[in-house]
Amino acid sequence: MASPARTTKTIAGIWLTDSVILTAANLLAAAANYLFQALMRRHLSWSEFGYLNTTIGLIMFAGVPLTAASQTVTHHLAMVRASGNEDEMKRLQAVSLKFLRHLTWLLFAISLVVLYPVADFLHFPRMSLAWVALLWIPIYLWSTLGGAWCAGLSRFRLYAFLLILTGLVRLAAGVIFVKLYPWAESGILGCALSGLVLALVVAINPHHGTAARLRQTLFDRDLIIYGAAAFAVSFATFVFLQGDQIIAQRNFPGVELGRYSGAGLLGRAIIWASLPVLIVYFTRRSGHDPAHQSPAHLLWAYLGLIGSGAAFLVLFKVPLLFLLLGTHDPGLADMAMQFALAMIPIGILQAMGYHYLAARQIPECMVFGGCGLVYLIALAVFGRTPSLMLGWMGGAATASILLLGILALARRKPPQSRVET
Repeated sequence: MASPARTTKTIAGIWLTDSVILTAANLLAAAANYLFQALMRRHLSWSEFGYLNTTIGLIMFAGVPLTAASQTVTHHLAMVRASGNEDEMKRLQAVSLKFLRHLTWLLFAISLVVLYPVADFLHFPRMSLAWVALLWIPIYLWSTLGGAWCAGLSRFRLYAFLLILTGLVRLAAGVIFVKLYPWAESGILGCALSGLVLALVVAINPHHGTAARLRQTLFDRDLIIYGAAAFAVSFATFVFLQGDQIIAQRNFPGVELGRYSGAGLLGRAIIWASLPVLIVYFTRRSGHDPAHQSPAHLLWAYLGLIGSGAAFLVLFKVPLLFLLLGTHDPGLADMAMQFALAMIPIGILQAMGYHYLAARQIPECMVFGGCGLVYLIALAVFGRTPSLMLGWMGGAATASILLLGILALARRKPPQSRVET
């Protein structure tokens, strides 16, 4: 029989292996994505480049409810899997997939209704952008669901392979489409086609839950509360990371929007490259057995990646901008450095949100969501120029960290005093 110490080391080794594999795959997929972006920039004007990236951000925002539902499923699948109850895990998996499939079509219907008013509010230059985005929405939702399925069942190596394949398909499709039609719609179509890779995971999955089991699961009180907390965290993590891009579409003119999008791609890469570590942490922490080693060391690894990524971008911003955007622009380099600095508190907030959700700290999740809403409103009101936007991003994110820290101190239980007999 294996000793507890050996078991703990084995589990820790598996966690680190999963994190390394998924992070490496994410880096390769990110490299393909940035090649895609570099290709788009060289074939599109600054304005079209900005419209492309805003549309990508808007599509991801449309998937926030599904991301929340997927995180809820991932959390519960991880808990059941850790308990060793295979029958319950299969039942929950089947029911969850049935619910999430229904949710994708509901979100698609809602997107169809709000498409025109949102495009008008964000000053989209033409409706064809919105219609092509609508085509991508169901594919994106199903690809998000495919990623959640892989993460919930700890199929990290399969997930890693599919991430790389997605990046390669996006790059190949982008090369073909943008040469035929050099407008933002070409890039959106390339992204939609690449989304089919992860979407097929859901389409070919053989599990099907019954309607009775679906109703039983949906009306579970604990699941509803956790789902609300997951929505708050998913909304806030998205807003902290990419809400500024959507606000920029409304506030900045075309060329300025494109330049801001280019600098933002470099800045946000710091967090995008590190997120796989948080995905592994969330899954492992959700199914954590107190008898085994805590996966907290993954958080430290994530924070180390954020710090080193920011330092790397600050030091090599000029050559990185030339590789990605094909330009030597001191103003754009300064903007990229501002992005790198802003991503440090925003990266910390991402870790806090994932931890709150994995640890089922419901009040903290709700306050976290409120911070995200205030952050978005602040950017919309005060972010009238790129410099103001970036200043408010860093300041509001830091203020959110301080507020959440104060809440954590206030909720900390005082140490129990020893009673002498």
